[in-house]
Amino acid sequence: MGNIFYFLGRTLQLIGLATITVVVFMFFTQMSMEPLLIWTLLGATEFYAGTFGFWVKGKGPA
Repeated sequence: MGNIFYFLGRTLQLIGLATITVVVFMFFTQMSMEPLLIWTLLGATEFYAGTFGFWVKGKGPA
């Protein structure tokens, strides 16, 4: 069961980083700040949920 949480956590971390990367690109192309705030919060939530799944529940691929 730990392996599932490990890989789910890593996947959420990668999705969160990709979302934040998209937000950085949106910052230079979009004038409205509301979508940037929403996407930033979503990316941060994904990343830290993945960190929780990775460190607390997964404890590495053993």
